[in-house]
Amino acid sequence: MERADSHRYLLYGGARGPGKSYWLRWYSLRFLLRCAERGLRGVRTMLACEDYPSLRDRQVSKIMVEFPAWLGEWQASHSEYLLRPEFGSGALCLRNLDDASKYQSAEFALIAVDELTKDTESTFNMLRGSLRWTGIDRPQFIAATNPNGIGAAWVRALWIERRFPKHLQDLSGEFAFVPGLPGDNPYLSPAYIEELKAQPDAVRKAWLEGDWYAGVEGLVYSEFTADNIVDTEPDKALPVEIAFDAGYIDPCAVLFIQRTGEGALVFDELYQTKTLAEQTVADAVDKCHEYGLALPEIAVGSPEAKEMQERWRMANIAVRHHTHEVVDGINLVRTLFCDSKGVRSIKVHRRCVNLIRELTEGYVYAEGTKGVHEKPVKANDHASDALRYWAYARMR
Repeated sequence: MERADSHRYLLYGGARGPGKSYWLRWYSLRFLLRCAERGLRGVRTMLACEDYPSLRDRQVSKIMVEFPAWLGEWQASHSEYLLRPEFGSGALCLRNLDDASKYQSAEFALIAVDELTKDTESTFNMLRGSLRWTGIDRPQFIAATNPNGIGAAWVRALWIERRFPKHLQDLSGEFAFVPGLPGDNPYLSPAYIEELKAQPDAVRKAWLEGDWYAGVEGLVYSEFTADNIVDTEPDKALPVEIAFDAGYIDPCAVLFIQRTGEGALVFDELYQTKTLAEQTVADAVDKCHEYGLALPEIAVGSPEAKEMQERWRMANIAVRHHTHEVVDGINLVRTLFCDSKGVRSIKVHRRCVNLIRELTEGYVYAEGTKGVHEKPVKANDHASDALRYWAYARMR
């Protein structure tokens, strides 16, 4: 509590199990009560997760049980916990960060983010713009997280390595990190600790020991990092290309790509289950129209997806596929994510959450194998396979 009170930007955690989510909601409530003590009424704070299912599971369900009825009331229609008038009428607003730009005009005296490494640095910077409240000179940003996720690199740089970009150097003294380990939580069962100890090496180091330099065990595209994730929007003057991996029970993945002078930008995606090929193609055409873009020039995908190929042709979109060895395609995509000179030719917009999830968490090698001649586990690979098909046909 003391470190959070004395610093504007505090990060808590590292490992799993020390009570990070618990601390975030109770510190946020304490913040509102302290504002009321100072005579500040109607203060609003935000408690956020990367998406609504995570918000509901980690925070909303707990607040409804833990926070006493005599103190305030959960208002489901607004997703807010509102303190009673005698306690200042402050509001703890539960929000998701699927699109942080929707909070650009909002004002919060405190913003708390659960699992910060699930978010990008641009989301953090956007949220900072909403840290303002009349009567509060030093609005606060607090967060809790494990050391893995798409944002691990930028979070580690600021709070662990204390490497600040120019625009944050004057605020460097306001950043503080408080490590948390499973042993800090007396309510964790010994069985849970044993489960953490039994994880693969990289996962165990991250979850049990809070190791910020342990990656996902056996990740196929370890070259893909937060440096590949951008907020760049498509250029209406450039043609659009489609990458696809057909599916019905398994997801059908469609990626929207523009080739640029520097490489390629994956600017959006479709990720659909139990959807007919005809509907998927129609949805893809509609999405291009929503962006004000012309019809895609070409669709590149899996060679066995005959029905999907025919639907693209019926929509006046050329179709191409290229048969190749999986490992050859993977090694090509690796170099496009980051080559030996550090050049990152493929950038991915942060809205492509399913592609990013596969690249940073899901698409892995079988335990004990990893190398340029090995094939990964055939799972969690739909969007990444679509990208591989396209890259091998269009970027060699």
